Amino acid sequence: MNIKLNFFFILVFPLLCAIQLLAQNNTQKIYPTSLTTINFLDSAAVKKYHKKIDTHRIKIELNHITGIASFYSANLDGTLTATGEIFKNSKYTAACNLYKLNTLVCVTNMRNGRSVLVRINDRMHPSMLKLGRVVDLSSTAAKKLHLSTKGIVKVALDAVGYSKINPKKQ
Repeated sequence: MNIKLNFFFILVFPLLCAIQLLAQNNTQKIYPTSLTTINFLDSAAVKKYHKKIDTHRIKIELNHITGIASFYSANLDGTLTATGEIFKNSKYTAACNLYKLNTLVCVTNMRNGRSVLVRINDRMHPSMLKLGRVVDLSSTAAKKLHLSTKGIVKVALDAVGYSKINPKKQ
């Protein structure tokens, strides 16, 4: 009996755990790309808005942007986004002109270190880039980051991958 238990815990149990982890990763459809050279930036938009980007406040690198975040107004619930879906402040979504649509982005508040995963499903007004704004978050995502009472905060954006599905409650 003791030999059977040892066999199970030494050989079978780790194999079952590995299979379960692989199954979870495949169903999530979020592919980590922290060491990738895939460019998630929308290069056409970066060229288009090049003159409007405040280079003193916004820094753009491969899959990494620093700048200022704000959040959507509550009265925008129910409007159409750039992807054609209906906007809801209760979802983990954001608007950004510099990343491709449906890009998953990790937004980190540089004041307190809190972060949230959002999907880019909309575009901001181009003049926001002149103000140093790089992302407009849904209210739910903004609360998760503990945005200041001013409604803006300095953030770092890191592209994670693509998904047509919004990140779930975090």
